Amino acid sequence: MKRNATMLAIIMLLPMMLCSLTSIIGVSGEPSNGAFINRMNVNTELFENSSVKITIIAEIVVSDKYNGTIGSITFPIVPIGIAMENPKKGVQDYRPLLGNITVKKVKTESFNDVLLITFPKRLRPGNIKNISFTFTLKPSTALVRLSDSRYRFAYRMYMPNITVYYNTSTMRAILPYGAGITKVGSNGIVEMDSLSGRLTAVWRTFGPPRGAGWDFILEFKILSEAPITTPIKNVTPVTSTTVKKEESFPFLEIAIIIIVSNIITGSTILFLYRRTTKKRAVLKGWTSGDEEFVLDEEDISKYRDLIEKLDRDERSIVDILMSKNGKIEQKELPELTGFSKSKVSRVLKRLDSLGAIRRTSLGKTKMIELNPVLKELLEEGNRSHAGGGI
Repeated sequence: MKRNATMLAIIMLLPMMLCSLTSIIGVSGEPSNGAFINRMNVNTELFENSSVKITIIAEIVVSDKYNGTIGSITFPIVPIGIAMENPKKGVQDYRPLLGNITVKKVKTESFNDVLLITFPKRLRPGNIKNISFTFTLKPSTALVRLSDSRYRFAYRMYMPNITVYYNTSTMRAILPYGAGITKVGSNGIVEMDSLSGRLTAVWRTFGPPRGAGWDFILEFKILSEAPITTPIKNVTPVTSTTVKKEESFPFLEIAIIIIVSNIITGSTILFLYRRTTKKRAVLKGWTSGDEEFVLDEEDISKYRDLIEKLDRDERSIVDILMSKNGKIEQKELPELTGFSKSKVSRVLKRLDSLGAIRRTSLGKTKMIELNPVLKELLEEGNRSHAGGGI
């Protein structure tokens, strides 16, 4: 009798449990059938204070056969358990970047921090919507510093309440300057970020989901203040047993050293010659009189210093200009950067004073152009990183 009563109670409670689960996963309460994320790019930037900035870019497709409209989707971030363990963990500084959306942080029964993405104009069957938003995880939420000075990044990308085509989605984690990767999770590879010159862990596509999402794990150490180009490698220490005693005069070794030295010297001279002749290419069109100006080594050094000194806001606008082939209307920048119009104006004024851009009137707005010398150096950096490989 007790067993029958228990089974009857479970059967009666099952619909309630399913409804509860639906409310946990989908805050908006809207069905996800017939709508899906065609591709998603997750870009994370890791900082030495163990905070993490995450930017998500997604293409949302609503099937022609979908019966209804979609007003919002949800991205669960931090489960209740983590927040209970440490109330200081969670999401901060969330904001939209692209797609005319609003971003709001809410809570559910299972997740302490859920980002609710709302579309002021509801998506209808046949619609394709590109969105982008960013948020920052507080220190030690996903990135922690271990006792031996290593950092461990363990981030779970939880499933939103909409189908994700994970085989076309990518994940990138950019490390702090001077960091070397000591461990990368499965399917992850190490690359060099062409714009910042920092090591990056890349998952070209998400693996099959495990439970409620996808796990991305890596470990690294800060090796120096300057950017590095290779991960940490195991080095075999030299011991007394490796040193030979009573050797004859090392004629062969010296000959090899001289030959290698000459090869390196000759290669360096050839490289510098090609680089100098290439750098003296004439660039036109920057000054009002189509004045030509030639890149010499002093100019190159100045502009490289300028690239290094750009702050994050200035670099964001420079990166956008690079993606737009060096030109963009100023009115487009607030939506692409997420900055206010006044902040965009302030950053552009700083870039103009540095000689990184110029602004010309274009009706009620302005045309922003990237200094072609700066553009040439950044493009060359992209080409050299793309051709070098790992």
